[in-house]
Amino acid sequence: MTKEVFWIFLHHLTVIPMPASPSSSPSSNGGHQSYTATHFPGPRPPVPAAPYIGGVEWDSTNYIATHLELLNGIVASLPTEAERNSLRTELRASGFEKVMGNYLRTCKEKYYGAVHDGLRTWIAAAVADGWDVKAVRMGCGDGKGPGSPLKSPAKSPKKVEKAPRIEAPKMDLRLGLELGFEKESGKKVADDWI
Repeated sequence: MTKEVFWIFLHHLTVIPMPASPSSSPSSNGGHQSYTATHFPGPRPPVPAAPYIGGVEWDSTNYIATHLELLNGIVASLPTEAERNSLRTELRASGFEKVMGNYLRTCKEKYYGAVHDGLRTWIAAAVADGWDVKAVRMGCGDGKGPGSPLKSPAKSPKKVEKAPRIEAPKMDLRLGLELGFEKESGKKVADDWI
């Protein structure tokens, strides 16, 4: 998806904010909610009509957001921190964290908030489990990837080549003798060339 609608993933300096509290939030009865109740993706608010809704970009990012919600729901449903971090380890090895950090976070939050909601949910749950979230929040930071925040893309130095020079062939048509004059002396000579 990030290659099909690549033009929306261009805000490379976007950083996903850290959650307000890294631990589970208190419930109304004074205790703490379970990890699943705290970090399971909730319903998204309705989106008001706008010109950017309904296009290929909107459909693509909603497709991505749905997969993020599914993944966040699976992670939140695992019973132990060890199991959740084991799944995160596998997702990191598969390159999914890199996709989240180098691509998904770079879509504009104003237009594609569902993707950012999914990323915030991922980060909050990961922080609660003691997982390193830097790569998802800010990109991989290797300075080479498209989402790397360390430096802007460098333009390669252009090799300056001289324009090809076309030289006309040198032909001596003896035009100086055409009028019967020698070039050097200017004296009249015989018209023996006709």
